[in-house]
Amino acid sequence: MARYPSAFLLAALMAASISVPVLAEEAEAPKGLWERDTLTGDWGGLRSQAEDAGLKIGGTYTAEILGNPKGGNKQRAVATGNLQLDLDADFAKLADWQGLTFHLTALSLHGRGLGSNFVGSLFAVRDIEAAPNTRIWSLWLQQKFAGDAASIRLGQMPWQDEFMTSAYGATFLNGAFGWPGGFSANLVNGGGGYPFSTTGARLSVQPMDKTTLLFGVWDGDPAAGNIRGQDPSRKNTDGLNVRLKTPPVYLMEADYGDDKDAEGLPAMLKLGALIHSGRFDDPHWATNGVSLGSPNSSGIPAPRRGNWLLYGVADVMLWRDADAPKRNIGAFVRLVGGPDDRNQTPYYADTGLNWQGLIEDREDDIAGIGLAYGRMSRALAAQDRDSIRTGNSFGPVRDYEMVVEGTYRAQITPWWTVVPDAQYIVHPGGGAAWQGTSSRIPDAWVLGLRSVFKL
Repeated sequence: MARYPSAFLLAALMAASISVPVLAEEAEAPKGLWERDTLTGDWGGLRSQAEDAGLKIGGTYTAEILGNPKGGNKQRAVATGNLQLDLDADFAKLADWQGLTFHLTALSLHGRGLGSNFVGSLFAVRDIEAAPNTRIWSLWLQQKFAGDAASIRLGQMPWQDEFMTSAYGATFLNGAFGWPGGFSANLVNGGGGYPFSTTGARLSVQPMDKTTLLFGVWDGDPAAGNIRGQDPSRKNTDGLNVRLKTPPVYLMEADYGDDKDAEGLPAMLKLGALIHSGRFDDPHWATNGVSLGSPNSSGIPAPRRGNWLLYGVADVMLWRDADAPKRNIGAFVRLVGGPDDRNQTPYYADTGLNWQGLIEDREDDIAGIGLAYGRMSRALAAQDRDSIRTGNSFGPVRDYEMVVEGTYRAQITPWWTVVPDAQYIVHPGGGAAWQGTSSRIPDAWVLGLRSVFKL
């Protein structure tokens, strides 16, 4: 236990904290503490006054302990956290400029990533997993026009803010359910998903009821100059890499349907495409025309110009309690596909089922089970087979990574959520070799407990 003092100390604090509301009740805590929307309250009225004037200040702190008691490269327990601060400015209130808004999100990350450092998984085991640092994640201006039916946004923007999103998928903690594994595993330095953003512009248009069209163009590399295989945050330490000369990426999406909070049994369908104009590495062939798995290859992947990925999203509410509308069951599916000769995971899918109000008198709690699957490129598998055939390695042949996750979001107060979570990861690293042997990295269990505080 002495090897992981911070993890076990945080575990004890989080476990003990679950009993705090009961003890506070017995001690007659200050009125309203457990009922208010945020932990820090209204700051003596200053917070609501600022919002009335056009400035909205918010934040969350996420703390968790997690470990892989079985499987992966090494077994380890870690403690991680993320402080997120948000500022929104409405210039209609501040300066009588209708439709103009400003947004800023800053992150302060701490702790070591379990997936990258110990499990060896292709997909981050946590949606807050990243190198420890303090950075800007989002910084933009938006102007609405055409009677608020259209808007343009300019600045540093995460690509995942509006594209390829699933309201039900957001329940899960594995990073693949947020910024999808079909993007993070294939794009240059993981693309503009968490914890990165890049400089760009986004146009949103609502041509008719229930229909939204999104178009975006960004700098296509969040960490230009990074060496493949190294942590891209080494080349993007603060989130303010403003580059306009790197090859751009284009995203376009069409959405049709209703938000999950609409009445009845709402459904949302999304179809989109990502087109990247940068250079990508061939997973099979070297620059001298020989397989990368051969000892005679140059060791330098043949360059492929450009890349594309097509995707689809479906969010559907399957059931809603007529007497208690907050209780419902919802499902989601997301699919990603692209060319095999420049993507290491050209076929990706995730799906899941959420039950809000599984326990009848806890309507704000959400139970979920999800599955994410990434199929490794046939070209990459061909490289592995060539490597075995020529005696350059002894295997294995990479094939896929799959994650099964079960989670439960318990809403303790309006500002405090506790999330126990379990994941089983099959073929971590897509079936990669374990510590230089011919065996795969062992399948891994990941268990964790998260607390989220709305500040």
